[in-house]
Amino acid sequence: MKKILSVNSTICLRRFSWGCSMPDYDQIKTQLVRDLWFPTIRNGGDILYPRLKKNKQMKVFTLTTDTNFEEITTLMSNKLSQKERIIAWTQSQFKQLRLETNVSLYIVFGGTRYEDSISSPSFQLNDHLPFDVINLDFSSQDPSFDAGRVEKEIISLEKTIRMQRNRNTNNFILIYTTILNSNNLNLTSICSASDTCQVTGWQGLTIEYPSDISDNNQKINCIESILCKISQKYNYSYNFNKMNIYLSGTKIVFSIAGLLRKSEGL
Repeated sequence: MKKILSVNSTICLRRFSWGCSMPDYDQIKTQLVRDLWFPTIRNGGDILYPRLKKNKQMKVFTLTTDTNFEEITTLMSNKLSQKERIIAWTQSQFKQLRLETNVSLYIVFGGTRYEDSISSPSFQLNDHLPFDVINLDFSSQDPSFDAGRVEKEIISLEKTIRMQRNRNTNNFILIYTTILNSNNLNLTSICSASDTCQVTGWQGLTIEYPSDISDNNQKINCIESILCKISQKYNYSYNFNKMNIYLSGTKIVFSIAGLLRKSEGL
């Protein structure tokens, strides 16, 4: 499989602390867009739409914020998408209104957290799937840092992949970004939730890590393993690259991005 991007970077930014001010987060997001997200989407777009050199008009879904929506403006300015093809989600109604004003997108969902909403029968995104690009940037959603937060994000990530696959989506770009802190990562809850999403022939999600993980670097490796296993579960081959941005204390912004492709013969 063609390699999309040679990025596996660990970046130390000790001047950041969380909760840091929004300008600090804006700098972090700008770096993610420049060094990981945009190169992945650009190169993945060449695979998804090889005949279109310009104006690819990729359909995009992104979790974003009203103060830095650089992933949206970057895709539009580089003619990878246009505002009619982009749907944004932000967790507060106030940010939703500001985002609608600042970017002039046709559709901005808001008022609830994505990971809390995805299981609802009236889930707002149901009528808009599938997408070429799904950017699940939970770090932009004012995370609460309660125990179980990352687990809920990963569970919603699998449900997103499942919804894409149920709509016969052969290939799409997936980005997942979170903030890791001192809370343990509980694999039991992730595996249990995954196993309720049954797939014919799948024997269950098995990850060779302790049931509770406290070390952030081990969490990163575990999350990457989970994402690869979930991709396999839905018959996708995968090629992910990642960035770690270390904040002061125990917090890390972790982002992983790549192209999911329908496995050959499936």
